[in-house]
Amino acid sequence: MTVGETKLPGELMSLAVREFGITVDHDEGPTDARSGAGVHRARAPGGRAVYLKITPAILGPEALDAACRELRFYRQLAAEVPVRTPPLLDAFETDLGVAVLLAAAGDQVEVSAWSGGMWSVLGRDLAALHTVQVARQDWVRPDALLDAMSEPLSGLITKFWGGVLPRLSDLLDSRAALRAELASQPAVLVHGDCHTGNIVHAADRLVFCDWQSTGLGRATTDLAMVSVRAAPAGVAVPRNAMTTYVNRRGDDFNDLERALILEELAIFVFQWPPFAAYNSRAGIARVHARARDLAAKWFARRNRGPT
Repeated sequence: MTVGETKLPGELMSLAVREFGITVDHDEGPTDARSGAGVHRARAPGGRAVYLKITPAILGPEALDAACRELRFYRQLAAEVPVRTPPLLDAFETDLGVAVLLAAAGDQVEVSAWSGGMWSVLGRDLAALHTVQVARQDWVRPDALLDAMSEPLSGLITKFWGGVLPRLSDLLDSRAALRAELASQPAVLVHGDCHTGNIVHAADRLVFCDWQSTGLGRATTDLAMVSVRAAPAGVAVPRNAMTTYVNRRGDDFNDLERALILEELAIFVFQWPPFAAYNSRAGIARVHARARDLAAKWFARRNRGPT
């Protein structure tokens, strides 16, 4: 079934249900609204809880590339990386799109309910992930932040941050230098969309989900995204997460902290404004406060020069 040249997403869902022999819980609805891919709770024969993730071709080549990258991760790297991932049960790729069937791997915990121990485990697990060696040519990934800094949405940025973020003009004027500093970091294997909504908990361990953005990137991509996504809830990632990370990796704490401040501030300035619509007034106010704090720290460190 087609509409013009575009496949209907429902056809991919129907095919996946038939191929996998599952029953989708339509009452729950998809659990992922931002990425475009639909993640649906379902039951396998015998009642086993599973998740069906479908990425219809209608979403376009970027979405399909991300879905194929995730499927390749599960097939090639999931068994090798030193973090837990949901078990891949089945999958297929057709001209309709990509369908992936994953075992239910744990329970979601709201970011406000994360304990100090959970944050420490996150720091430990990310440090381990960032040591994995992969072939550069095989795991190239889009860098949304560097792309946004190359061609910023200046009007939207000024509208959202103007009058809220002191020295915004300085940040915009120096974006080329800031971008170069970010780009100079060594490349490691990153999750790429690391936040507490993409992590479930099972037996006191973390399980990392949604690997559509994985590939080579900056370590601070993962570390900063956790904080960015926690900010609207008024949650600050505790220092022990980074301390655990540094102890595991052997990095210089001050160098990492500087890079992390810049990464998080750049995400807020250059990427966050279009996502304000997903947040409440209170959440936006917390983001404003977080960005102001980061900007103050960044300019103070820049004025001091290298440590």
